[in-house]
Amino acid sequence: MTAGALLTAALALPATAADSGTAAPYDAVPGATASPSGAASPGPTDTPTATATGTPTGTGTGTPTGTVGDTPTDPPAPTDPPTDAPTPTDTASPEPSGSGTPDPAETTPPPHRFQVYRVGNSWSDHWKLSVSVYSDTSAVAGITAHYRPHGAPADAPDAGTTSAFVTSPYLYNDRTAAQRIALPAMGVYDISVDITDSRGEVEHFPDAGQFTYAAQVSVGKLSADRGSVDYEHRSYAVSAPVTVTDPSTGAALDPAGVSVDLANPDLGGGVDTVAVATARADGRVSAPVTVKGDVTYRTAGADGTATAGYPYFLDGSDQTPLTVPAKAETTRIRVLSKTDVNVPRGGRTTITGVYERKAGSAWVGTPGQKIYTQGPAYFDATARTRADGTFTVTTGTAGSYYFCNYWNYDPFLLPTDNSTTPVHVHIPTPSRVTPFRVSEDEYGEAVIDGHLDLYGSEFANNTHSMTIQYSSNGKSWHTVGTTRIGRQGLPGDEFMTYATYGGQANGYWRAYFPGTPDFSPSYSAAVKIYRTPTRVTGGKPSRTTVRKNTYVTFGGHLQQRSTSGKWSGISRSYAYLEFRPAGSKTWHYVTRVKTDSKGAYHLRGKSTRSGTWVVVWFTSDSRHIDSNGPETYVRVK
Repeated sequence: MTAGALLTAALALPATAADSGTAAPYDAVPGATASPSGAASPGPTDTPTATATGTPTGTGTGTPTGTVGDTPTDPPAPTDPPTDAPTPTDTASPEPSGSGTPDPAETTPPPHRFQVYRVGNSWSDHWKLSVSVYSDTSAVAGITAHYRPHGAPADAPDAGTTSAFVTSPYLYNDRTAAQRIALPAMGVYDISVDITDSRGEVEHFPDAGQFTYAAQVSVGKLSADRGSVDYEHRSYAVSAPVTVTDPSTGAALDPAGVSVDLANPDLGGGVDTVAVATARADGRVSAPVTVKGDVTYRTAGADGTATAGYPYFLDGSDQTPLTVPAKAETTRIRVLSKTDVNVPRGGRTTITGVYERKAGSAWVGTPGQKIYTQGPAYFDATARTRADGTFTVTTGTAGSYYFCNYWNYDPFLLPTDNSTTPVHVHIPTPSRVTPFRVSEDEYGEAVIDGHLDLYGSEFANNTHSMTIQYSSNGKSWHTVGTTRIGRQGLPGDEFMTYATYGGQANGYWRAYFPGTPDFSPSYSAAVKIYRTPTRVTGGKPSRTTVRKNTYVTFGGHLQQRSTSGKWSGISRSYAYLEFRPAGSKTWHYVTRVKTDSKGAYHLRGKSTRSGTWVVVWFTSDSRHIDSNGPETYVRVK
């Protein structure tokens, strides 16, 4: 932040002027109360339009309204013909009506053709008079302003006059004196105004406003007793040499009691006072300041109404601003408590950290600073650091927490955060394993498929596991293994696997989610599956070494086991003979035969090359399990 100073001048008035209660009838702005800031005006050596004489300078104050001002006042010239004599005109008058009664219009004073307002010191040059004139019927041909000491009688001699005005480029209907006036003494003057229209008629406005004839204050180059400010050094003094000049004589005045407003032009308008410099015995104005950052100063106004003893204005001359920069220190936020916190459901935890600035080579806790918490959705908290720089935030919401001071702007401290070391608060939320489906395929394996429901949340794919458990009776459970949730090819909440326990799948199956710091553990429902076991007895070849193109034979039974454990033949069902050549991984169909009433089968195949033989049975329904006999290698010589 930078600050600078533009001067608005309010001036000190003599006691006689301050005690007067005379009011301007047209809402004139008194120059004794305020003048615009930032006026860039010439010095008091400008040529005045008139000199102070103490007597009227050619305008007749007190002349009846409507008379010409340069007519001698003694004796008065007749301004109207006798009422019984006709008034000469350029046009023919109507015939007399025969009545001797005068027309009322001839005796009623004419209404004001002009409105005069805002009469006082010009805001752009305090030593010039400003007058605003408005009329919707007449054009202004001339303006004469009469100055008399404040409170003097209306017929008192003029202290000065101004007749040369120029139209203001800033304010509508405003006229500003072409040059500065020279008056006999500093103080407040009452202003009367004569307005002349295009026909030469004059309208007089007594006590239209006030003009303050003030000393001129000039401020030299601003300086400070510190070249910069930092967190620990924020106070310094701004000063400048000052001279005060009497506008009438050009003599130097004692600046004691003079004060100068300093404003910051970098703030925008540049008129708000940021410091007030007062005159010292060494002829300088000085302002002690304690700042919140870098500041630019520029003179903005002068106000000495309390102690100066004379009115004064700042001369408004251009001035180089003074900037005292602020040096920002490096800061950091450290978390003092654990950065990974497990909290039970319904519990709360307190996070403790410290905000520090680097002073030289040491890190120092910084008090009174706002620390903003960036937490999970809907969590918002602001903490203020204690005397040692520490702060605390209490929460019962799970998620990651970051801390920063971005919105607590302090030009002495650089912004920072703890984005590299967030605090993770874990509070387990409910989970459930549903839906959960288990079936048994023809190979006697449990086909398991399920989903982990986290009530709207979801893990990253393939980062957590589901435990699969088996029980033969639904009471005693055994862990079979684990499978990944959301593994490749599956949605993020799904798991799928095949499993057997002790070589079989018949029995009860369930899934168990062991939980994480963020989610509670949960079990699926237990699912029972069952298929009838089968077997192939016999199935060995008659010989294991044969000549090429000779036949090998196989015999045995196809059987199924009842729930009581008894084995019985599978009648009228096909038994298959398959062969896998040596060095191959592929089985080839050779032949098949239907079993007899007792489940017996008899198969044979031609041996064309060495390889492995096996008898298999494939279930034709969803109630049985496939089975096969022993795999036997037969060598062909």
